Amino acid sequence: MPVRHDVSAVPLQGGYIAKQCPVKIQWDILKPVDPAPVPEMAQARMTAGIEFEAGVEASLTADGDGRWVIIADAPRHDMITATVEAMNSGAEAIFGGWLPADSAGRRVGKPDVLVSVGDGYVPVDVKHHLTLDEDSDADVAVSDLSDPAPAHARTESGWALRKHKGDALQLAHYRRMLEASGHASSSSAAGIIGKEGVIVWYDLDTPMWQTPAKSDGKKRKMRTSMEIYDFEFDFRLDIGAVALEHGADSATELLVLPLQCGECGECVWREYCGPIIADGSGDPSLLPGVTYTKWAQLRRQGITDRAGVAALHYPTARIAADGLNATKILDLAVDADHDADSATLTPRSKKQAGLLTAAGLATVADVTAMLDPTTAAVAGSSYLPTAIIHARAALGPEPVYRLPDAALAVPRFDIELDIDMENSLDGLVYLWGVLVTDRTGTGLIEPGYIPFITWDPLDTTTEYNVFAALWHWLTDLQRTAAEAGVTVGAYYWSDAENRQIQRITVDTPLAEPTEALITSESWVDLLPLYRCGWTNGHNASLKTVAGTVGYTWDVDDPDGGESMLKHRDAVTGDEVAREWLLDYNRGDVEATKAVRDWMNSAGQQAPVVSTD
Repeated sequence: MPVRHDVSAVPLQGGYIAKQCPVKIQWDILKPVDPAPVPEMAQARMTAGIEFEAGVEASLTADGDGRWVIIADAPRHDMITATVEAMNSGAEAIFGGWLPADSAGRRVGKPDVLVSVGDGYVPVDVKHHLTLDEDSDADVAVSDLSDPAPAHARTESGWALRKHKGDALQLAHYRRMLEASGHASSSSAAGIIGKEGVIVWYDLDTPMWQTPAKSDGKKRKMRTSMEIYDFEFDFRLDIGAVALEHGADSATELLVLPLQCGECGECVWREYCGPIIADGSGDPSLLPGVTYTKWAQLRRQGITDRAGVAALHYPTARIAADGLNATKILDLAVDADHDADSATLTPRSKKQAGLLTAAGLATVADVTAMLDPTTAAVAGSSYLPTAIIHARAALGPEPVYRLPDAALAVPRFDIELDIDMENSLDGLVYLWGVLVTDRTGTGLIEPGYIPFITWDPLDTTTEYNVFAALWHWLTDLQRTAAEAGVTVGAYYWSDAENRQIQRITVDTPLAEPTEALITSESWVDLLPLYRCGWTNGHNASLKTVAGTVGYTWDVDDPDGGESMLKHRDAVTGDEVAREWLLDYNRGDVEATKAVRDWMNSAGQQAPVVSTD
């Protein structure tokens, strides 16, 4: 995207900007209020990342094989000088360097690693997360830190790159800086050192991200990391330039407006944006699934709040989502004989005619009477009917609504288990909680809450042992139940538990039997069942949904992020934190049971959201 404004006065920007909410740079420049403090959870995550990076540096320093140049912490100018000297000398790999500022491109940055590739350098960053996913049909290129050049990478079969767009955009930022300084390799490789302790390679010039190809979001195109980075970075420079113009003259309209996104909870501008987003009936971005592209599409049609979405014509949105070109059909109907068959509007398309017939639009008069032009102008995407439903539910008097024509049954078993796990800041699981319900009074097991837990320092062996204890208990119960002719089923909320189980058991004797369990009919994910049957018009997290059915936790501030902070204290021996975590996890499994009980009882009588 070409820069549309003079950005020469915009402050130099680091590698995070292209992946952050575009509104943030606007407020960073204008500072409409004092920024809110960084939340404790976000600070803890940053601290953990810094500690992880320090551990990587320590391991490289300990190797001492001369392959790595470690740039010592010093004033930025001195670190830039040392980094340039190391690159000019052809150092094989550089850790902790600063690149020269790219004034023309308005970039500044400090890549964790620079690796020589003969004709220049490629960037590598250290990230405190996993970089690989198990995939029997895939392979991925990785390099050991002892031999970091991408040309010497080995192929790991059975693993796939765990793609993080934010990581790729940050690497693209460093590549542009290397190009500006004259030290870039012609190679488009760039790497991430994650928790696996190896360099996993991206190709920044390979199309790997699906993006809208038109402003209305109806067409999709695969783009490279560099293409996306250039668009996003330049867009934010434009935002910054206009923000500076607005600061000098308030008559200048800002380029972006606040909207809800995944970053809001930890953004320093959350207390400023929050009231704006919630004003009136609330911004459309508060609706589940309304991303920036969809938000912009609505706004272009003058729909600026949830009330506007709720007022759209559901039948028009529905038939357009099924494939009818409603705007074109309405345009053709203006000059057509209103008594004519509606199929005459689309003589060359049996599909379009079939959609009109299926919707009961037999004549041209039916088309003009029953299709809404305003909705037709927005419609054509599958999200709109759902957005209308969510908006009507969010603004309605009831806390939750049934969806029309929904299948509502939740499977039941003689012995029912509600399961929830808790993980640390590192993503390692230390607790599996189980709530046992002997629904039919089999007498085979004592009802109640059972935690499988460790307070020991976590590593992959420790978390495997905790899960293995749960697994052996569960298989013993299944065996006993099968002998007695009793059914056993487990419930959980979302697939987080499944992903952790697959990660923990990969390359272990439990990999196959656990995969058989989590793909069986006795292992029930309640989230998709809820989404198919009900909506509250907000998010479908367990905390939100359980609240709508009347469940409350016994602990203050029940939140997954808070639990990670408590675990940090619990491993040091803090008994209060340990008790809180057990009560919190017990609340999670009790909430899971409360929701599924509601789904099978009171939820059946919840009012149906209007689809008029």
